[in-house]
Amino acid sequence: MSGLSWLAYSFAALMLATSAYCLSRLAVSWRHRRPTDHQVDAVHVVMGVAMAGMLVPSLRVFWAGGWEIVFGAGAILFGWRMVSDARAKRSSGHHLQHVLACAAMVYMLAAATAAVKSASGGSAMGGMGGGPAHFSTLALVLALALFGYVVWTADRFTALAPVAALRANYAPAVALAPAAVAATQLPATAASAAASGDLRPAGQSQDEPQTRVPLSPRLAACCEIAMGVTMGYMLILML
Repeated sequence: MSGLSWLAYSFAALMLATSAYCLSRLAVSWRHRRPTDHQVDAVHVVMGVAMAGMLVPSLRVFWAGGWEIVFGAGAILFGWRMVSDARAKRSSGHHLQHVLACAAMVYMLAAATAAVKSASGGSAMGGMGGGPAHFSTLALVLALALFGYVVWTADRFTALAPVAALRANYAPAVALAPAAVAATQLPATAASAAASGDLRPAGQSQDEPQTRVPLSPRLAACCEIAMGVTMGYMLILML
C-alpha cells in the first residue's frame, strides 16, 4: 500500500464499526418499527465491509466480482430514486451522493482486482495506480465530489434535530387519532431531521402520518461523513 499501514488499519476499523452500527439500525428499525432509510443503511453495511477488505487484505470477503455486482445494483437503485424524486419535484441531492459512492466503489474494486493480479503482496490498494482499470482523472473527480458531499453533510449537521427533540415533537402526535394526526402539521425540526427518502416503518403507507420517532439522523449523517472521508482517501491513493 502506498499509504501508511496504521492509517489503513484505522480506516478499516472505522468502516467495520460503521458497518456494524448500520446493521444495528436495521435491527432496531425492524424490532421497534423506528423509521430509517433501510436501503441506505443496508448499502452502508456492505460498503463498510468491502472497503475494510480493500484496505486490509486479511479482512477481504466475498467472491471475485461479487462486490461489483452489489454496488452496480446500488448505483442503479439510487439513480432510480433520484429520478423519481426529480419527477416529483423533491430534492434528490441525497440520492446523488449514494450514486457517486456506489460508482466509486465499482471503480475502486475494478482497479483493485486488476492490481491484485500483478501485485506480489501487501494491501489490495497497493499498485492500484498501474492497473488497466485506472484513470487518474476519474479518481480525482470522484474524490472531490465525495469530499464535497462530506462538507455538505457536515454543514447541515446542526440543522438535524437530536433524538430528544424528535421524541418531544412526535410524542403528542402518537396520542392523537389518525385523522387528527393527518390534520396536524408536524414541527419543521422533525420533518427535516431525517435524511431524504422514505423513513417510514415497513408496512406504513406514504399517506399514513408518521408517528414514530426516527432513528438518530445525526448518527446517520456521521456514517455518511465517515464513508465519504474513507472513500476519498482510498481514491487519492490511486492518483
